[in-house]
Amino acid sequence: MSSVVEDPERPGPKAAESLARQIEAEIIARGWPVGELLGIEADLLVRYGVSRPVLREAVRLLEHHMVATTRRGTGGGLRVTAPDSSAVASAAALYLDYRGVRISQLYAARATLESRCVELTTARLDEVGIARLRGTVDAISGMDVVTLLDHAHDLEGAIAELSGDPVLTLFVEVLLRLAHQHLTPPEERLEHAEAIERMRRAQLAIADAVLAGDTETARIRLNRYLEAAAKAYRRQVRARRGARSAEVASPKGERRSGSRQGRGAAQSPRVAYEEPVR
Repeated sequence: MSSVVEDPERPGPKAAESLARQIEAEIIARGWPVGELLGIEADLLVRYGVSRPVLREAVRLLEHHMVATTRRGTGGGLRVTAPDSSAVASAAALYLDYRGVRISQLYAARATLESRCVELTTARLDEVGIARLRGTVDAISGMDVVTLLDHAHDLEGAIAELSGDPVLTLFVEVLLRLAHQHLTPPEERLEHAEAIERMRRAQLAIADAVLAGDTETARIRLNRYLEAAAKAYRRQVRARRGARSAEVASPKGERRSGSRQGRGAAQSPRVAYEEPVR
């Protein structure tokens, strides 16, 4: 096995990154044997021919990437671990939020990916999947509106998982987490109880179509639901923008004409449509 050559003119992190990539490649080549012991620190130092600081930094990177984990003491060592999709999805959602993803982009992507998930799930739904979906439906049906919004995307997440496509499942999870980051806060939800109830009915209608094996109806209901959700999201953005404008109003109640908020409040629906999700 090749060792990582440490360049005396370069700091340790460069060698550590190289070693981490090498170990990751080895794990992938071996079929990702979760739980397998890669070795204890003394063995790994000899195997890769690196210093202890470089190895420990490489191990830190592997743990950060959720490729392997280490434990000291008896029975310890570096072991292969299974990556956590939720951590990956959270990081990706935060990145998209930082990039200022727009409402139109978010919901267009959701419509495309979730429609495909509906098709796959409806076609391959078995008894286990039916039980999973019915359990989600029962949970959604019994929640009060405040709690329900915390689970606003449970049904879509379940349909994505039941599609059997890990790529679609991950991408949908990313988009759902991005949307979830901007839900109405709990203290304001009772004011929107009627809209939340409409969301519940729309989701249950989608689930009914999937359980009935009616792909076309499920897809139509999904797209209508997402269109309504996008419109509600835009109204929320406008309201938030209007509240910011009011905060910067002059003492006499006149808006500051030069402020970004003041201009935004008078923008056309097309511009509001292109507002970032935050």
